[in-house]
Amino acid sequence: MDTSKYKALYLQETSEHLAGIEKGLLDLEKGAQDDQTVDHLFRHYHSIKGMSASMGYEPIQKLAHAQEDLLDRIRQKRMACRPGITAVLFQCLDGLKTLVRQVEDGAPLDADVAHFAAMIKEIIEAPAVAAEPAPDKTAPAAPSAPQTGIPELKLSHVMKVEGRVFDELLATVGDLVMALSTFKTISHSSRSIEFREGTYKLGKYINAIHHSILSARMLPIEDLTEGLPRLVRDMSHRSGKEVELRITGSDLRLDRSTLEGLGGPLVHIIRNCVDHGIEPVEVRVRNGKPKAGVITINAFRKKDRVVIEVADDGAGINVSKIRERAKASGVPAEKLNAMDDKEALMLVCLPGVTSTDAVTETSGRGVGMDVVKAAVEGLGGSLVIASTPGAGVRLSMEMPITTSIIKALIVNEGPEQFLIALSRIERVVEVHKGEIANGWYATGTSRIPVLPLGPTLGMPDAGEREFYSLIIIHAHGVTDDTGGDAAGIRVDAFSDEIDAYIRPLQPPISRLWGVSGIAVMGDGRTVFLLDVSQIGTKVKAWS
Repeated sequence: MDTSKYKALYLQETSEHLAGIEKGLLDLEKGAQDDQTVDHLFRHYHSIKGMSASMGYEPIQKLAHAQEDLLDRIRQKRMACRPGITAVLFQCLDGLKTLVRQVEDGAPLDADVAHFAAMIKEIIEAPAVAAEPAPDKTAPAAPSAPQTGIPELKLSHVMKVEGRVFDELLATVGDLVMALSTFKTISHSSRSIEFREGTYKLGKYINAIHHSILSARMLPIEDLTEGLPRLVRDMSHRSGKEVELRITGSDLRLDRSTLEGLGGPLVHIIRNCVDHGIEPVEVRVRNGKPKAGVITINAFRKKDRVVIEVADDGAGINVSKIRERAKASGVPAEKLNAMDDKEALMLVCLPGVTSTDAVTETSGRGVGMDVVKAAVEGLGGSLVIASTPGAGVRLSMEMPITTSIIKALIVNEGPEQFLIALSRIERVVEVHKGEIANGWYATGTSRIPVLPLGPTLGMPDAGEREFYSLIIIHAHGVTDDTGGDAAGIRVDAFSDEIDAYIRPLQPPISRLWGVSGIAVMGDGRTVFLLDVSQIGTKVKAWS
């Protein structure tokens, strides 16, 4: 039988079962000895065994069967789940993952199944330690009614669709949005009421389709965090530290492409927390802290964005050491002296700057946080770091819920037009040239740092104007004189608010500074989406 056409489904379902096994083993290791946990584990192994047998993946079938046999003995109370058993099951789980990856890559299945099977056999043949029978709290089952007629066929309400399908649908909606822009332009000069009404209705239908596709593309943050408990468990075992991971808000949903892009950065942050944030047990006890360090991941909504915060209760970041490393990396002393501690903390995102002297297998070489910051900003987000000496570090990643079709403001600078995402704009004001003095705009009781867009992007000088439009944005890492995060971008004028389908930049255009995407307007022109995070960072230097 040709099983190749079922391979994708096999890999998807096996991946879900492996994730369930990992969660169950973590629960067992924490002391959850209830029948439900063991039953769930048994069913996961049983499902993998059956699917692998039908696909002809004999090594996976044998390894899953060996683990299923061990779980069956625990389930039947013929042996207790001792601490060493979960350690062996974790090793066998890694063996299963390796084999499944080989299936995905089309490589020969060459994991040492015999070695894992021997480990399980040794446990089974060890002197038995019977488990305490749990009291039966289950009420007697009601007698089932005799079944008559044809049983109802119930299909799952969940359909598994490749992400590529949604990407193609979204691209098509983007084309519709651009076509709609053309119709809107024509409708402004059309005398036909029917044409205008038709254009309005078309816009409503396209918006409805767009929101439906976006909803289908949204995935829970749990998909991003499900592998982290195992990562923390393994790292804490290797380092001899005691670390607890707490996750809240994992039911919030983000666009699939955003989740995929955050996987690597989040793993790096967690590794840093375990390696360099959480102290060894003896140090924590000496400082009056609990033996176990705590890492928390908290996700929550903030207007039309999602914030993912990662915090630890460890030693915090030594800002003085960061300044020293930054100076050694070439940051001018006068610039360092002008920075407050909040700004200096962000220097850990420079290449080669690290807060620790220790080098481990996973961190400490000054490589990583620069990549984390670039990845977050490349997804349209922003990264903020806060630290309290002796109490820990908090990293906040503020991300757009979706990055495809956005509401944007068209701004004019000389002969060019640009887009700014409305979600990043606080307000727009018309100002006289004299109201901006030495890079600052006074508003009420505060002053806001201002940057002229044209010179910043290297555009030719278009000459001075009497009046300008000032786009007030939220820019993390930039501080006005009241401690807020407002900054201003000075443009010649703004013209309209539109729905724009943002396409990612491709090399070599992707290396351009200050822009994060590109949109095609209804008349066929291409317009860049401004990278507010990058521009906001430069506002500080300008002012």
